[in-house]
Amino acid sequence: MSPLERRSAQRLRAYQPVRLRKLHSPQVIETLTKDLSVGGVRCLSTSVFPVSTQVSVDLVLSSGEEPFSAMGRAVWFQIIPHSDQFDIGISFFEVSPQHKRRLSAYLDYLAVKSLPVPA
Repeated sequence: MSPLERRSAQRLRAYQPVRLRKLHSPQVIETLTKDLSVGGVRCLSTSVFPVSTQVSVDLVLSSGEEPFSAMGRAVWFQIIPHSDQFDIGISFFEVSPQHKRRLSAYLDYLAVKSLPVPA
């Protein structure tokens, strides 16, 4: 892990539907993930999520099943060049044990068929 890399979990490419909702806001943003780990997610957004914004995350891991749900906090965002979208990094801080197990199983499945995202 590089000195600038603060992630403790391996990230894997994952393009999955996700719903984001800022705490105390009725607006739901439906978008896609770009990569995923047991500790958080990077996704696209047309809205800015300032650092430290608390976010409800509902992520579809497989069709026909209830979504993975967690509370997270925006830890970074960056403008995607030549676009009106942002990359948002969200760190999970509240995940039920059941959802954590489901996410881990999903990531194990992804790890077999993909390469980790470079730091």
